[in-house]
Amino acid sequence: MAQLLLFASAREAAGRSRDTIAGATVADVLAAAKRRFGPSFETVLSSSTVWLNGQECEPHSPVAESDEVAVLPPVSGGSQELSGMTLEEVRARRGSLQSEEDAVSFVRRVVQGRLDLARDEIRRRASGESPQRDVTDGITRVFATERGSGSTRPPRDTEVVADHQLLRELESLCDSIGFGGLRELDDAEVDACVQRLADFELVVSARRKELFTQIDALSAELVRRYRTSTASVDTLLDESR
Repeated sequence: MAQLLLFASAREAAGRSRDTIAGATVADVLAAAKRRFGPSFETVLSSSTVWLNGQECEPHSPVAESDEVAVLPPVSGGSQELSGMTLEEVRARRGSLQSEEDAVSFVRRVVQGRLDLARDEIRRRASGESPQRDVTDGITRVFATERGSGSTRPPRDTEVVADHQLLRELESLCDSIGFGGLRELDDAEVDACVQRLADFELVVSARRKELFTQIDALSAELVRRYRTSTASVDTLLDESR
């Protein structure tokens, strides 16, 4: 039975955040979900991204026992009609979205780090290994493990807002699941901690991907205006304008 994870408007349409649904493929699981949750859910699903175990997938992707199928509706607000925007508006909008992406990517790194620590606690208990007397030793080892999910985009100077809404939500989540006392949690509580953090990471990653899509559209519009000579190269390249 697949674990169906529902976020934002999909959760509202279904009246729950998760369910267990049988299906041999992603398409089978979603078809069963549409029958179970009705027309409102089907409408939301038509514009949503679907992930299998944290990765985008095809409808025919096979689903094994305990796999996670996540329904991620698009970020509210939608795309703007770029052709009707002035050059200054395009640049300002892109700059605003880049700042938001900086913050979201920061939160994503934080939640991934905490998720790694929770998973390492499960590994430590399973191996019978004694906890590190100096907790920083364990943190260094966990964070030194290579991750393959980084962005391929070139680095930029960033200024992360420490009071971002997603960061506040993460801190509230960690308080509610007892992350600060990870070693004092029982095994079931640690498992629940991993699950809740993994669910939150899905939401943050979906938000980050949507921001990338919007930023790319705005960048493409700037390139289009250069190619059609509606803006000078100097104006397009000058980030201060």
